[in-house]
Amino acid sequence: MKKQNYTYREILTQVESWRKVYFDVVGEKVRLNLNIFSDNYDEIIFFGCGSSYNLSQSASFFTRSLLNGQSCFALPSSELLINTDIYINKDKKYLMIGFSRSGETTESINVIKLLKDRQNVTSFIFSCKEESTISKFSDYHFMCRGIAEKSIVMTVSFSSMLIAYCLMLVKLLDKKEMLEEFKYLIDYLNENISRLYTDIENYLNNNSFGSYFVLGSGFNYGLAVEADLKMKEMSQVPSYSYHLHEFNHGPKSLITKESLCLILTGSKNLFKNEEIIKEILNLGSKVLLVGRKDISIIDSKDINYLLSDSNFKFDIIKSFINIPIFQIMAYIRTIRENLDPDRPKNLDYTMII
Repeated sequence: MKKQNYTYREILTQVESWRKVYFDVVGEKVRLNLNIFSDNYDEIIFFGCGSSYNLSQSASFFTRSLLNGQSCFALPSSELLINTDIYINKDKKYLMIGFSRSGETTESINVIKLLKDRQNVTSFIFSCKEESTISKFSDYHFMCRGIAEKSIVMTVSFSSMLIAYCLMLVKLLDKKEMLEEFKYLIDYLNENISRLYTDIENYLNNNSFGSYFVLGSGFNYGLAVEADLKMKEMSQVPSYSYHLHEFNHGPKSLITKESLCLILTGSKNLFKNEEIIKEILNLGSKVLLVGRKDISIIDSKDINYLLSDSNFKFDIIKSFINIPIFQIMAYIRTIRENLDPDRPKNLDYTMII
């Protein structure tokens, strides 16, 4: 069945799309105007709906980590519409960066329309569709070429728009080592994604889970929320996402012996990382860690690792390897539930209201 649906192919071939984006941005195959980042903005606001909002959270953290002192945050498009004057002050200067796969999502289009005539607001939209409605109202637009999915859930479009934005910022700041590491990331995952699928499939064949928790910090928090959403959208399995240490403040009450905790790649210097893992194991859950085994000194039969041979200099770039991992996990669980991954229950390709 897996070879008969779009979702499988879109997940497994997404690294090819990342390579295309890399050469469009870094190799200057597409004309870019990066001067928009050079203005002194009081705030940069990232926005989108659903997966695009989750993407915005990671993009915001990436920006904050590279632009020291720059105020930036992420909001759902609907929140910007409901509380516009709370977030947009006439005496401040804003860069609005939005993400919309189709460019036709009503709430995001309305954000751009609402702010278009404000002299203190500049808008920059990322999408995967030419001549989309949202691009007609935005000041600047970047399209990830050839990446519009045929399946309803966002997979390759999510990762491609995120990597496109991050590459632009890295290029603007002329961080050559980071650009090289992004290239290594693409080569590494291209070589390992088939093995990764097999490893995840084998792990899920040997374990049965009734609930699913994803924990991440910093850049990985937006990815954790997206992982949670993918499991809900595709397989209708109970799933939850939290900041790594917030898990201890109430959510751990949901843990059972049928739970799986996926901990997304993080820094070796994570505050009391081992304490959180020990707590989860003591509650009976299994733990799946993404990355090298030296990120944890705990030895337990209930801990497993994915891509334990990965070796990156920059933690924030290494975090991109999480994306196909949680997408594959959601996909395999969906197939097991005899559901159609291309057409999830109650969802449409574009939300127009």
